[in-house]
Amino acid sequence: MALNRMALAPAGALAVALAALVGAPVASAGPNDVFLDELATLNVSIPEANAADTVAAGNQVCNELRGGTSVLDEMSRAEETFRLPSGQGTLFVSAATTNLCPDFAAG
Repeated sequence: MALNRMALAPAGALAVALAALVGAPVASAGPNDVFLDELATLNVSIPEANAADTVAAGNQVCNELRGGTSVLDEMSRAEETFRLPSGQGTLFVSAATTNLCPDFAAG
């Protein structure tokens, strides 16, 4: 009988842990945080820019796209303006439209 109780102990502990997780509040990241996380994952960063500057640059991209700049032109412009390495303008614009201006990406 003691053996059966010992075998069930890990299952009981797992049930308690799962119950605690179910009741725990879920943290949700805002669009700015997700944008910054995506850029970090892609290893894209604006030289000497902090998080606020990077988010501002992403919002600038969105505003220029909404103003009529083509996506291709904006990708090139982002590389030039923000001093991104070649090819990273595409990633930057994609991250911005996905996270900061999904209305543009959907439109």
